[in-house]
Amino acid sequence: MKKILLTLLVLLAPLGARADEGMWLLKLMEQQHLLDSLQKAGLQMPADQLYSETSPSLRDVIGIFGNGCTGELVSENGLVLTNNHCGFSYVHEISTMEHNYLYAGFFAKSQQEEVPCPGLTFTFVVRIDDVTAEVERVARKEKADAYTMQSQEFLGKLEDRLMKKSGLAKEKNISMRIVPYFGGNQFYAFYEQAYTDVRLVVNPPMQIGQYGFNQDNWVWPRHNCDFAMFRIYADADGKPADFDENNQPLHCKKWLKVSLKGVENGDYTMIMGFPGSTSRYLTRSQVQLRCESINEPVNMAGEAELNFMKQQMDSDPALALKYADDYMSLGNLVKNFGGMNASVRSTGLLDIKAGEEADFRKFAAQSGNAEYADIIDRIDRCVQTYKDSIYDSKLFRFVFGAQSMKMDRADIRAFRSALKEGKNLEKARKDFLDAYSASIGKVDLVYDEQKMNILVPYWIKHHRLQAQPAFAEGKTAEDFKAYYQNIFHNSVFARRKSLEEFIDTCSLAAFDADPLVSHLREIHRFGDATYKDMTNRYYVENENLSRIYVCGLCEMYDWSKSPDANFTLRMTYGHVGGYQPRDAVFYDWKTNLHGMMEKENPKDPDYVIDEPLRKFYLEKNYGRYVGADGELPTCFLTNNDITGGNSGSAVLNARGELVGLAFDGNIESLSSDLRFNPALQRCICVDIRYVLFICDLYGGSTYAVDEMTIVK
Repeated sequence: MKKILLTLLVLLAPLGARADEGMWLLKLMEQQHLLDSLQKAGLQMPADQLYSETSPSLRDVIGIFGNGCTGELVSENGLVLTNNHCGFSYVHEISTMEHNYLYAGFFAKSQQEEVPCPGLTFTFVVRIDDVTAEVERVARKEKADAYTMQSQEFLGKLEDRLMKKSGLAKEKNISMRIVPYFGGNQFYAFYEQAYTDVRLVVNPPMQIGQYGFNQDNWVWPRHNCDFAMFRIYADADGKPADFDENNQPLHCKKWLKVSLKGVENGDYTMIMGFPGSTSRYLTRSQVQLRCESINEPVNMAGEAELNFMKQQMDSDPALALKYADDYMSLGNLVKNFGGMNASVRSTGLLDIKAGEEADFRKFAAQSGNAEYADIIDRIDRCVQTYKDSIYDSKLFRFVFGAQSMKMDRADIRAFRSALKEGKNLEKARKDFLDAYSASIGKVDLVYDEQKMNILVPYWIKHHRLQAQPAFAEGKTAEDFKAYYQNIFHNSVFARRKSLEEFIDTCSLAAFDADPLVSHLREIHRFGDATYKDMTNRYYVENENLSRIYVCGLCEMYDWSKSPDANFTLRMTYGHVGGYQPRDAVFYDWKTNLHGMMEKENPKDPDYVIDEPLRKFYLEKNYGRYVGADGELPTCFLTNNDITGGNSGSAVLNARGELVGLAFDGNIESLSSDLRFNPALQRCICVDIRYVLFICDLYGGSTYAVDEMTIVK
């Protein structure tokens, strides 16, 4: 039932206050009266072209790229666009010093030159069902609490049953996942189909795709052309199939048109993709826990590790290639966590959350629901109980889990199991050495020793609880240097030849006694014994309490807010525009190629200009991709509501035409994962004309551009 307080809040709110906030599940478009807001904001296409369950719509052209990004179809023949940083690890995997597609770039000149990417998938949403009633029915029957009913163990059994009833069970590579919404108060089933033969078509050189690298990450203005192009292949029937030379490009019923008109300040934009995770229904104490016990330890030690990696990479091109993917991933995480904490402080988010809690307490008193009365206090007590354990757990696993060899690797577990059981030893030895050979570029104990000497002092100085692993008790930083010198110099993993000789004859006892193996096992033992049970108890208690609080908040807001992001297909809408991050500073909404030249610093590898691109710039040779001002447009800003997982998402104009790719956010708005801030949140997009220029004129992959439906 609507409350008087809510009605007053709605009436007093400024018109359009909700317009740009929210990652909307289009299946709920009618229930949440979203279409009216979209049309008022500027949408110029019918609702059934956005989302339809009976005919082709935008739902059918947007997919999951790999395991954590978004991609979109841009041709009838399965051509896909996404971000360079989304394809980074896959391109890194197929790159060598001889064929360095990561740094030198790659431009196919025909379909025959497109390169397979092992392990890369592209996944489409086939169907979405509301399964809330079924989940709750089973939960009541099994007396499952909120934590259990959101667990994969619980949902997985239900997924299997519903999949068999769906009529899709016999379709190739179809899977289903049930996803909680609104803190576990609603559940939706997503049926998805994965294509497993995806090939590289275009990857720009590092100096273009990642110009500015980690220094420019989360920063505006930007000038990097953060895109990559791939193609989906299928069998003769158009079904998913593993790589085969006889596979054909996927024939698509719908794909995006590409607009060369560009965008102007104030233009309507919408973004469709798979935002990963937001937490906007947290209490004040939960936000504080996130900042102080999760973000802070990782950010603190992570900064030190990043500086170390950067020094190593700048010293040697081989190391630059070897650690490029690790550096990008860690840099993104650390800068995100640090930026979030800074943004929480600068925006006064804790005070804003306190105000929301005050409103909720008034609502709770009027609601008649006894569970709402003390729910905030119960959450606060839970946070207070577990905050130090969570802090130490995060710091411990970050510091002591930093070695390149991991005990949780499947090949190590399989080999140890074979030694323990005394079965299939010959095959186990071969598989283990094969796995070690495949990962030899990742296992570097000399590098690990230097890195641990940098990281361990952070544990010594900053851990909060008395609990210590046996190897750390009473140790100083100097003690640890000697300790790790012994481990990394005397382990058989330090040299390939010694490892081969050891593996041929070793017993389980001898394997476990290796100093590196012994050290890694102690890390796992201590971590599990000290933190696993404690943090699990927190998550169980927190989920059960949060479900009540989120339900109350949704009732207070009359279910008018969008659900938190959970890596399912969403649409967000907004407009092109700049922003003012602080007093006397204003950022314009667009950049051009000349801005890249202004950033040039030949002494800094992150800001070295690609010479062939400089030639195009000096000659102003931009072809049909030139802007109205005679410059090559590079990037632009919108106020669309995005987060991690939206990387690679299509940025569309009012007619649903592709005008850019979302690739980043601005550092001032990183607290928006906790609360949307319309004044500061901006989505950084690469202009599609920059993308096409690099594909076509710069790289010569004209055949791919010719496949696209290009409009003006």
